[in-house]
Amino acid sequence: LLAFGPMSLNDVCCLVPAWFGALATFLTFLLASELSESTSVGLFAAAVMSVIPAHIMRSVGGGFDNEAVAVSAFVLVLLLWVRSIRTPSSWFFGVFAGLAYVAAAATWGGYIFINNMIGLHALFLVGFGKYNTGVYRAFTLYFIIGTWGAMQVPVIGWAPLRSVEQMPSLLVFGGYQLIEMCDVYRRRYGKDISPLRFCFLRVLVWCAAGAAVAAVAYVLMEMGVFMPLGARIRGLFLEAVKTGNPLVDSVAEHSPANEKAYELYLGKPRFLAAIGLLFCWHQRTPGKFLVFLYAVVAYHYSLKMSRLMIICGPIVSVLAGFPVGIVFDWCFEQLLGLISFRPAPAEAAEEPPRRTGGMCSIWRTAWHFCGPALWPKEIDDVISAKATWGKRMWFIDRPLRAAVAWAVMVACWNNFLGDAKDFVKHCEEVAVHMSSPQLMFESTLRDGKKVIVDDYIRGYEWIKKNTPEDARVMAWWDYGYQITGVANRTSIADGNTWNHEHIATLGRILTGPEKRCHNAMRHLADYVLVWAGGHGDDMGKSPHLARIGNSVFPDHCGDEDPMCQKFSFYQDGSPTPMMARSFLYKAVNHNVKEGVSLSPKYWKEVHSTKYGLMKVFKVMNVSEESKRWVADPANRICDAPGSWYCLGQYPPPLQGMIATRRNFAQLEDFNRKGERVKSAYTRLIEDQRDGKNNGKKNGKRQAQIEDEL
Repeated sequence: LLAFGPMSLNDVCCLVPAWFGALATFLTFLLASELSESTSVGLFAAAVMSVIPAHIMRSVGGGFDNEAVAVSAFVLVLLLWVRSIRTPSSWFFGVFAGLAYVAAAATWGGYIFINNMIGLHALFLVGFGKYNTGVYRAFTLYFIIGTWGAMQVPVIGWAPLRSVEQMPSLLVFGGYQLIEMCDVYRRRYGKDISPLRFCFLRVLVWCAAGAAVAAVAYVLMEMGVFMPLGARIRGLFLEAVKTGNPLVDSVAEHSPANEKAYELYLGKPRFLAAIGLLFCWHQRTPGKFLVFLYAVVAYHYSLKMSRLMIICGPIVSVLAGFPVGIVFDWCFEQLLGLISFRPAPAEAAEEPPRRTGGMCSIWRTAWHFCGPALWPKEIDDVISAKATWGKRMWFIDRPLRAAVAWAVMVACWNNFLGDAKDFVKHCEEVAVHMSSPQLMFESTLRDGKKVIVDDYIRGYEWIKKNTPEDARVMAWWDYGYQITGVANRTSIADGNTWNHEHIATLGRILTGPEKRCHNAMRHLADYVLVWAGGHGDDMGKSPHLARIGNSVFPDHCGDEDPMCQKFSFYQDGSPTPMMARSFLYKAVNHNVKEGVSLSPKYWKEVHSTKYGLMKVFKVMNVSEESKRWVADPANRICDAPGSWYCLGQYPPPLQGMIATRRNFAQLEDFNRKGERVKSAYTRLIEDQRDGKNNGKKNGKRQAQIEDEL
């Protein structure tokens, strides 16, 4: 890396997205070429991938994030997988596919998508009669190596064998073992067995294995071995917008995509991609089925969660390259035919022995009866006659073909050049917007003067320069990575959502009454910061904070108020009593609104940025005993000594508050049965989803809330 010049770690982090964006583009070229058997398709796919906003959104310089690396890893896994099944003898590429999957699992939680995608494709290969020993070896090697490697990642652990959302690929793996076991038996002991008897043998084996698996699964489920679907995953299969998890529901990227989102992130290539679905069926490689499956699954997922538009980038690019590349290849071949003879067709490779007693037999039987109606013999006669005429009358056939090819190329150039320019212009505009820093922005003052508002980054820089190195800074979890990365201080909650209970605890503290907030905060933090000024400030987010806190602390808003309407604004813009008493409301409006300020007994304002978008308060009377207790390595709970993955513990004075927590039980968590009660928010969303809440019930609940207000 240093060969390019002196580079700091910050420089590397800023350039990583761009580097991996270029790598993903190159891998998309290889993937499209492999799937289409055409280099031209690969080139056009790479051209789209290099600029499409669905890819730019995570590959701009400075946009350091997990997905920046994950997209490259995902495309690499798919590339090596389809390469491993190209022929029965290329199965050894499954080893590299498994290793690539380990890298993908280590980068982003979306690895589940790519694992189930390959499992679904492997299942379809069986269904379409494309299974063979080479496919079996490729998938088995991929799954064993990939699963074992993924389980070494601390945050994954045993999830590939316990999580319901990863069961599909595990079941496909088990099914492959049964299929191969039957084939091995036939090769060794039943060479003379008839296809019908072999089919019955398979059915018997599958029934016995299915019964055994069902029995074992039932016992394991009763023992609580299986992990439930995560809220994000379950939300991908629900009609409703809400998932039942207020933390997930509060994130804008988890909302469903709409037509404007598709236009923004995919642009015009999405229409070419739809046409490309018609061009991906004549290839010889079994990988062609993956194109259709990936497109369907990615489209469904992006409909449910706009963040997953990122997985649409590679497949839209590949499919957009299909019609352009294939048409270009045909046109170029016709023009080349004017000056050269066509090469003799390559001898067809010797076909492996036909499999009997399975899906191949079923498809052949179906074609025997339906084929003549779908593809009459007359069509073959016409094709044969056309080929014969072309050989005899080549001096007419070749110029005619070239003329048609030239006409097609000119028509495409004249009709689609403008659309291509518009798309490139659109991508440039989106790229400029996406590459703008998130911690500073351009604004216009009342006098019309344009200024750069850099309050956020200046605020973090102030914290870095004016607070002790061991200072702990509390803020809403959205700003955790910024506190750690820019201010170089310990944050109470970083920018991930792994621990729902901890984030809910943070929400309860910030939206709680001032004195109760201080009683908890003095044991956790030395400083607290809030975003103010109305530009996406904490007051706009505060209802989510209260709602998330209430999902774990039922005494916060109360089970009768799952949406925490107690913590909100009236129609005239004034706060409800609960909001007016809260620390967050007083901190954001400290000395801004008349009569609103924090008690100097609990907090001291130490910094306010130029335009008032960030305020920093020092926590008074910090418990040094709790601070020492938290800093003691003996009080950390880590998965391994010295590991970065540590759950942590709360200091003893907070155990009373922690004891009142009701660990969040999502509505899909079937293992918890009756010992844990679902949050009121989850029950409300579940009622709405099932259509059980009528107007009378809602009216009664609303009346209760209004009485308390």
